[in-house]
Amino acid sequence: MTLIMLGQKAFKKPEVTNRIKIQVLAMIIIAVTVLLSIFNLNASTTFNNQPINHLIDALVEINKPKSLKIAEELKLRRNNVGSYNLIIRRASLNSLDAKKISKAIEKIKQSNGPLLDTISMSFNKDLGDNGLDFIIKALPKSTSTIAFVDCGLTDVSGKKIIDWAYTHEDIKEIYLEGNLFSKNIINEFMKLKYDKPEISMIVEWPSEGFKKMVIQNYK
Repeated sequence: MTLIMLGQKAFKKPEVTNRIKIQVLAMIIIAVTVLLSIFNLNASTTFNNQPINHLIDALVEINKPKSLKIAEELKLRRNNVGSYNLIIRRASLNSLDAKKISKAIEKIKQSNGPLLDTISMSFNKDLGDNGLDFIIKALPKSTSTIAFVDCGLTDVSGKKIIDWAYTHEDIKEIYLEGNLFSKNIINEFMKLKYDKPEISMIVEWPSEGFKKMVIQNYK
């Protein structure tokens, strides 16, 4: 009994109690560090497996200031969001860049990833008919807004956009000002508008004031 009492008194000594506290604290710190490492690893793996990463990779591969900026913005996108927008104006994109982006959009579709809602590639004058062709073929049915203002498009692209719009029920907005459309193709756009009045559409500059406003504000 005396020995037991002595042991209890020794345990209650301040230096013994402090030592135990330090050991427990160290164990807690180690456990928290391990858990944080596991969490960060899982978070990184989850992000890397996200279909949107195909588009981020394509934008990084294009390696132009605006494409890199948009790639960083997409990385901040929440993974549980069911749709995404691609707004990449004034990015000095050409048809080869458009091809890379179109392949990424296709891969996202094939992976059952988020749905592309809005795409705006306006003020990329080197996109041209070839670039538009890559993009328009890749767009999913979910796309509701397209904007290719001042992209060097001709009647070839105009006809493809019209045909595409007739077969996509969800399209609600089309913006194509500043391109090289003939009066004939503009009339076909007007017929599209008549047939599908729910579409908001601008295919030529309505005024110089409006043109100036768009150029100044849509960067």
